[in-house]
Amino acid sequence: MSDAARTLRRPVSAAQLGMWVAQQLQPDSPFYNCGAYLEIDGPIDTGVLHEAVRRAVDETEALRSHLTEDTGDTDHTEDTQLCQLVAPAEPTSLRVRDLRAAAAPEAAAHAWMNEEMLKPFDLGRGPLSEQTLLLLADDRSFYFHRYHHAVLDAFGQSVYGARVAALYTALITGTEPPATGFATLDRVIAEEAGYPGSRRYAQDRAYWLDLFEEMPDPVALAGRSAGSTHSSLRRIVTLPTALADRLTALGGRLRAQWPAVAIAATAVLYHRLTGRTDLTFSMPLAGRTGRVSLNTPSAMVNVLPIRVAATPGTTFTELVGSVSRSLAEVIRHQRFRGEELVRELGLSGGRQARLGPTLNVVAYVDELLFGDSPATPTPCPPGPSTT
Repeated sequence: MSDAARTLRRPVSAAQLGMWVAQQLQPDSPFYNCGAYLEIDGPIDTGVLHEAVRRAVDETEALRSHLTEDTGDTDHTEDTQLCQLVAPAEPTSLRVRDLRAAAAPEAAAHAWMNEEMLKPFDLGRGPLSEQTLLLLADDRSFYFHRYHHAVLDAFGQSVYGARVAALYTALITGTEPPATGFATLDRVIAEEAGYPGSRRYAQDRAYWLDLFEEMPDPVALAGRSAGSTHSSLRRIVTLPTALADRLTALGGRLRAQWPAVAIAATAVLYHRLTGRTDLTFSMPLAGRTGRVSLNTPSAMVNVLPIRVAATPGTTFTELVGSVSRSLAEVIRHQRFRGEELVRELGLSGGRQARLGPTLNVVAYVDELLFGDSPATPTPCPPGPSTT
């Protein structure tokens, strides 16, 4: 049977449709490229990793898909609908780049990853994902994964990365790999399709409209609005170990998760710089609550605001508690689409900036193991970086 005959047609999620529309505005832009790498400390068997990645890609429809406009004839009326085509897995899904002989292997790896992140994907042709093992030393490597946001988001990538690690560990130890929990993409989309019109949808909608019955004024540090851009500039700052330990200990004492502490600290900064007491930040969220979508790599990301009240009389302990409660509510109501909220609030046409600057707090909880070698995840967004 030919590959074309084995290609599967799947519907798309709301997040995928939004990413596709955004990419059409700038077809050659790498702005919607996503990436991450796992820093593996310890030896890695490249042959075993090849097999682990091959199996994981075979289990993951999102990494074998690309998008297409499907024109059909519905009631004698042409109807164009976006869908995704899932192709059979390629025999080799992992590249290996040996940098051990380079003068500065880690610097060479970062330079190469930065260049790769600037290469645009063609959404109409697959694959929309590339994976490379960068060998820095005999006992140190970067496992780099670049993909388009239209087929995978950060949550989905973390689920996928954990699966590769589990497969690798099982293969290297000669044990039976655990059964995959990944579903097909049509099941993921079916779970999403059952949400609009449901009782949960009505409750979520009521929550968001009540929260923004009175719109806050937009908050910005620049004092002026910026034009649209399809590139980014990163500055990477590593917190001193002592400060990071103090923040972690503070979260433990307050029984608050790290994201709540980070959001509260950001709110304090904005309050001090602007004098504002009613602050709103837009937050990328997983956009998932169902078992199927939580366990399957896919693109379901949603962006919704969190509203924070920071006053001169509020202690940081009180602020963290307030943010924790607000964050719990945001997560509880995260399936209501952010683009729908923008329309409901009449903020279309660029006025969605009133929902605040984007604050993306990513908390990695579980350490991954490739056999006995620990792996530390690091996001790798597009654009030049400074340190």
